Parts: sequence; C-alpha cells; structure tokens
Amino acid sequence: MINKLKQMWKQAAASPQEKKKHDISLAVAALMVEVMRMDGHLQSAERSEIILALDKRFSLDQAEIHDLIENALQEVEQALDLHQFTSVVVKGFSTQERIGILSDLWAVALADGFVDPYEEQLIRRMADLMGLHHSQFITAKINANAEIS
Repeated sequence: MINKLKQMWKQAAASPQEKKKHDISLAVAALMVEVMRMDGHLQSAERSEIILALDKRFSLDQAEIHDLIENALQEVEQALDLHQFTSVVVKGFSTQERIGILSDLWAVALADGFVDPYEEQLIRRMADLMGLHHSQFITAKINANAEIS
C-alpha cells in the first residue's frame, strides 16, 4: 500500500510538468493553426510548414504532431479570443523565443506564396499580445522571408 501511494505521488509530481509542456505546445500550435485558417483556405503547404515548425520546436514524432494539430484545430474553433494562447506563450518563452515563434507564424503565412492582409493583421495582433514591439514584429517577418528564400 505504501509503495502504491509513493507511485501515485511520483505520478502527481511529474504530471504538472508534462501538462505544462503540453499546454505550451498546444498554444503554439493553436496560433499557427489560426494563421493557417485566417485566409479561409487550408493549404497543404501551410500545414506542412506547421508540421516542420512544431517538429523543430518541440521534437515530437509525426503521430504526436498530427494529434497536436487536430487538438489545436478544435481549441481554435472553441476559443473566444487569442489571449488564452498568447498568455501561455508569454509565460513559457523568453522574448527571443517568442520572436522565433512569430517567425514561425510568418513562415506559415508565407508557405502558400502569398500573405493575405488578414493573416498579416492577425500576426500583428499576436505579436502585440505576446508583448513584442513593432521592430521585433518586422525582424520576425524578415527572418521568415530569409528562411524561405
């Protein structure tokens, strides 16, 4: 019985860290999915860019990435605003990491070869909610363009 209690305590102690990691990856995926959806077309190139970015950032296997994107699609459908996602990003990442995430968001928007004005407006709003300045917004856009070229 004591061993069983010890095992339960170990699992309870480990679970918050795993949940935190899941929340962070889900928040980032949700922001990417929202950019993908913004122009009204779910392009395979944009989805591929999301898969690459999530793999690079979180080192997940393909099944986990697929599940994460599906969960993010559901979360975005039910979300009332972006703050629930951006607040998790702000708490979980440094300023430099948030600029990197913003570059990833730009890469998603650029993946289909055209940045819709609504996509740009959305990314601008996300940058504001993540506490990034306009110069950092521009830096992220330049970085994303450079990676694609």
